Amino acid sequence: MLSRWFVSFACIDRYALSSDNVRLRRLGNTRTAYRIIIVITIVWTIICSHRLIFYEIKGNVCGILTNTGAAMYHALYVIIGGFILPTVIMIACTVLIQRNLARKRRTRNQLVHVVSTTERERKQQSFDRQMLRLLFIQIVSYIILSLPQMINLVYNTIATTFPNKSADDLAIEGFVAFMAELMLYVFPVSSFYLYTLTSRTFRTELIKLFRSISNCWRQRLNNQINPTIGATTIIPYTVYRQPMVRICETLIVRQMRNDLNADDNRIPVH
Repeated sequence: MLSRWFVSFACIDRYALSSDNVRLRRLGNTRTAYRIIIVITIVWTIICSHRLIFYEIKGNVCGILTNTGAAMYHALYVIIGGFILPTVIMIACTVLIQRNLARKRRTRNQLVHVVSTTERERKQQSFDRQMLRLLFIQIVSYIILSLPQMINLVYNTIATTFPNKSADDLAIEGFVAFMAELMLYVFPVSSFYLYTLTSRTFRTELIKLFRSISNCWRQRLNNQINPTIGATTIIPYTVYRQPMVRICETLIVRQMRNDLNADDNRIPVH
C-alpha cells in the first residue's frame, strides 16, 4: 500500500510543481514530502492492523481463511484504497499536468511574440512530452500489474463460503494467488526499467550520473593518498563527500522541478 500511495502523492507533487498558482507550487517541497510520507505510513499501518488479528496459517496457506467479515473488509480496503483511488489520482493528475503544461506553452509564446519555435522551446516541449509519456506508461503498468490481485481478492472473499475444496482446487488457487501477488510486487521495482526504456531524457541523465560517480570515485582513489617528500598525507574522506552528494542529487524529478521553476519569472502569476 505504501508504494502505491507514495506514487500517487508523487503525481500530486508533479501537478503542484506544474501549476501557475504560487501557493500550490510552494507545496512541492521536501518538507511537505516528509510530512506526507509520515502521515501515509501511520494511516496505512492503522488500516492494515487487522492482519495481526485475523490472519491464519493452515497447511501451506496463510491469510484470512475462516472469518468472512474480515475477508470482506480486507478485499474492500485493498480494492478501493489500493487500486481504485490511486488509479483515479494518477489519471487525474496526468490530465491536470497536461493542461498546465499546455497553458504554460501558450503563455511563453505570447510573451516572446514569435511565430517560429526556438530551440529552447522545442527542447521544453520534448521534455514535457516525455514526462507525460512516463506518467501514462506508469499508470498503464500499474493497472495491468495490480488488476490480477484485485480479481483474486474478490474470488477469495467469495470462496471463503465454500470450505470443502479438493486438493486440485487448492493447488490452482495457490498458484493463481502466487502469480497475482508476484505481479503486484513487480510494480514498485518497474519504474526504473520503464523510465530507462521509454525516456531519452532519463537515459541521458542516468548516463551522466554514472559517469560523474565514476569520475568522482576515480579522482578520490587517485588523490586519497598524496605522497610528499619523506611522508604520506591522507586526504580525509569529507573532502570528496560533498561533491558526491551533489552528483547523486541530479535525478530526473529534480531536473523537472528546475525546468518548471525556471519559467516562474517569465510567466505572470494568476
